[in-house]
Amino acid sequence: MSGIMDEIQEISLEGFKVVSGELFRGQLAYDRPICTLWSDSISFSKSSVMALNSCERIRVEINLEKKCILVVPVTAKDKDNVKWLKTEKGPQAKKITCRSLAKKLYDAWSWEEDHVYRAGGRLVTVENKVMLLYDFNNCESWIFKPRGNGNE
Repeated sequence: MSGIMDEIQEISLEGFKVVSGELFRGQLAYDRPICTLWSDSISFSKSSVMALNSCERIRVEINLEKKCILVVPVTAKDKDNVKWLKTEKGPQAKKITCRSLAKKLYDAWSWEEDHVYRAGGRLVTVENKVMLLYDFNNCESWIFKPRGNGNE
């Protein structure tokens, strides 16, 4: 059998080191809770939903000075509840339109309107109640390029 196999050279692995898979990912590990902000909406990862035991409704609290978003599990009785869960294909968070809130955050945090911002979250407790805290001080960002509408 001749051909391409004849051209392959045997080498030594001496001096090579395995590159951690972590180095090929962005700043955030996607198996942990993530919050993403667009100039008109907000979304949460499936890991966020799972971290809060797939609760159906949340209340969103903002700390403008600390650049943090707190997600609090609530019931439909909470006057500020937001339905963040869609269940057609199992528990998943959905993208929630919130133009006024997004504008307020983009303005307060001096963000570029054409960018998307993503931050990792972590579980915290307040008075023995579990919540998710997202810190946008060291968030990822990129320019948002909407998908074409077929007129190109």
